[in-house]
Amino acid sequence: MEAKDEKTAVKVDLLSGDSGFAEEVMSAPGGETLSLCYQCGTCTGCCPVSAVDEGFSPAQIIQWIRLGLRQWVLASSKIWLCLRCHRCSFYCPQGVRFADINATLRHLAVQEGHVSAVMEPRLSALESHLNLLRCALIERALDIPDEATMDLDTLIREVSRDLNG
Repeated sequence: MEAKDEKTAVKVDLLSGDSGFAEEVMSAPGGETLSLCYQCGTCTGCCPVSAVDEGFSPAQIIQWIRLGLRQWVLASSKIWLCLRCHRCSFYCPQGVRFADINATLRHLAVQEGHVSAVMEPRLSALESHLNLLRCALIERALDIPDEATMDLDTLIREVSRDLNG
């Protein structure tokens, strides 16, 4: 099987997968819903990250878990891209809680040294800052009159400057 991460084809040996990986993920809070996924792709279709990064797919990550691709999954940058907005869970016809599953993957990635313990709080702080920036940008954009043009680069610079003092 060839899997793609970061737009690079990589050969993955499915015969050397970790047969207990899915069970380990399913034993964590929210992970019990992993077995309900039947790969319909609804999660990927409604995901805001998938809309801007064609390489990000909650359904694909779930499939990697089921295939036992522990090292592949835990070393992938993809597990850090999830916004934890829970849209995937809201729209999933089976109630799979991908954001919870992904939180388990992040925890395991740190625990097993794929991401340093120093990097985890940095990424968390970055996520918080990006959420704040997103909200501020939307608030500012709503204040722009309909007849005015909106220069996105200037808007981002101004809001970033306001947030950072």
